[in-house]
Amino acid sequence: MIISKKNQFLLINTNVLNKKIFNLIIKNIPSSIFSKIDFFFFKNAIESKKINLYLIKKRNKISSIISTVSVSNYRLLQKSIFFYLLKNPIKILTNFKFFLNLLDRDSNEIDSKNEKKYLHLLHLIIFKKQFINNSLKAKDDIINYFFRKILNKNGANFLYLCYEKENIQAHKYYKRNKFKIYKKNRSTIFIKKKVT
Repeated sequence: MIISKKNQFLLINTNVLNKKIFNLIIKNIPSSIFSKIDFFFFKNAIESKKINLYLIKKRNKISSIISTVSVSNYRLLQKSIFFYLLKNPIKILTNFKFFLNLLDRDSNEIDSKNEKKYLHLLHLIIFKKQFINNSLKAKDDIINYFFRKILNKNGANFLYLCYEKENIQAHKYYKRNKFKIYKKNRSTIFIKKKVT
């Protein structure tokens, strides 16, 4: 379903996940927990609308992949992952260090009284080649425009997320786009932004 368009770019909301998109996510964000959990778990989370998947396309080519989850669905997702891992302990044993590091990424602290106004940004992948004819500012403006459309669709006005301190590329992007750091720990930075 097309949500919006800007210039030559389309924002599409889909609940159909294929292996190509899944592989792009785990290739570009190897620290995502879904890189250690199977394709079908992620596919089911999208089909059941626990996770919302958005694609930005230009001439039918993927320019960006965005996935979001509401605060309430984030909690449900955490429980689903917990029970999945209980049933598949080999996943923990073979990826022990990875899951140990995940303990640093505890729940993002947000205003619980207004949690419906918050949307968790799970994944943001931008394919620079698709924006080669756009300046850095123009590219950011396009992404921010679509962020507003995604938030409006979900009745929210805040995006929040976390990323690893070593992810310099993400740090530059979020700093440039005025996301505010509200918490840090040993390996993770927690940020949020009110999008109007």
